[in-house]
Amino acid sequence: MKMILLSMLGFTFLIADLHRVENSVVDSTSKLVWQDSHAVEQKELLYDEAKAYCNTLVLDKQNGWRLPSIYELQSIVDLTQYDPALQRGFHFGLSKNYWSSTLYVDDKDRAWFVNFKSGSVEHSRKSYDFYIRCVRNKK
Repeated sequence: MKMILLSMLGFTFLIADLHRVENSVVDSTSKLVWQDSHAVEQKELLYDEAKAYCNTLVLDKQNGWRLPSIYELQSIVDLTQYDPALQRGFHFGLSKNYWSSTLYVDDKDRAWFVNFKSGSVEHSRKSYDFYIRCVRNKK
């Protein structure tokens, strides 16, 4: 499973086309718009709070934000970078854990996250406070 994920990460890194628009980073390849403001370095929330935060976020007069899936969140990891392992083009982001919306199949009280210090993917209880980077589909 890790080899598949690493392969997907490498492929995504090679084809990502990122550009900044106000407080967001747009990936023209995946058609995703990523939150990239001071808030991604300031908010640590429980899993359910993180989902609610993204669902109600209005950024640059845009709504429709959500907590990214683990695959979407992995797409902005750059394994050639360390501390943070974040693709160039993003101005904000800590070497910390960021929630994804993807639940851990074997335990509904756990969800997947990305540790942006190394780019590793792990799961944790939803009762921990992690950082949030919301995403939306490009309109």
